[in-house]
Amino acid sequence: MASFHDSIFKGETAKALVKVLLQKAGYAVYPYGYEGTLADIREKLQARDTKNSPTVRRIRSSPDLLVYDDERKDLMLVEVKLRTSETPYVEQRRMDNYREFWNDSILVFVVPIGNVFYAQKMSDLEFKEKYNPSTDFMRIEQVFPRIKQEDVKHYSAEALRLMNKPPTSTKSD
Repeated sequence: MASFHDSIFKGETAKALVKVLLQKAGYAVYPYGYEGTLADIREKLQARDTKNSPTVRRIRSSPDLLVYDDERKDLMLVEVKLRTSETPYVEQRRMDNYREFWNDSILVFVVPIGNVFYAQKMSDLEFKEKYNPSTDFMRIEQVFPRIKQEDVKHYSAEALRLMNKPPTSTKSD
């Protein structure tokens, strides 16, 4: 089982891959989440005995990135999640805080199947008990249309290497 610090490393690396993918496509990307601005209390916020108040839940669920699209003159909040399982289901209860506090944000999942990078606007997700990023979300380039497919393929290989997974087939999903 991965340690707390190993999980942080992999999550930060997945976030960096998404950040680079967006920047390469011409989006301006800025750090936003509490991990950078409140790094000193990160472990305290994640501790099981920390009170689960609305403030704590809001901070814990704050999106990772602030993305500016200069063509559309649009500013977006983006949360990046890494799932290393071959069946990367996400339970509704995990989505509740995003829905409550960050309903206008975009969730990006990095998973070891198919396109690897999937995204969806939180407000566009229908309520379900479980979400499968590869079927309930869109490919990242559908949400961020300036991203090129060849860049998705390149960074998918990097993400799979991070997850210690073999490359996926080259067919598109």
